[in-house]
Amino acid sequence: MTERSNYESSATTDGRPRNRRLWIIGVVLTGIALTAVLGVYASIPLKEQRSDAPQDKTAEAIRDLQKSHQQASDQLTVVQQALSSDQAEIKRLSDNVTALTGKIEALQQSFARGQQVPPVQPTEPRQKRAPAR
Repeated sequence: MTERSNYESSATTDGRPRNRRLWIIGVVLTGIALTAVLGVYASIPLKEQRSDAPQDKTAEAIRDLQKSHQQASDQLTVVQQALSSDQAEIKRLSDNVTALTGKIEALQQSFARGQQVPPVQPTEPRQKRAPAR
């Protein structure tokens, strides 16, 4: 019991519990800190341009993106047209190569037929040579 009475006497002074005194000190210190922060904040001059600047920068960034998008779209259109033109040219050249290949094959067959014709026999018999002495 003596221990309990010692604890109770150290926990309370002036008839108030120690926790309540700490709470009051905390509230007072918090009030002082808030007052100091608000005083510093109030002394900082406000710039009206600060609120407008992010909107202007955002709008400018959006316009830049739209401009870049349009340029990329235009470039893509040009590339697609060039590709289409190149494909048509490749098709034309392929058709020309096919036609030339057919002509070369026809010439080769014609030349091969000309080689197969037997040589013409001379109408006069050859004269025999005299034996060498």
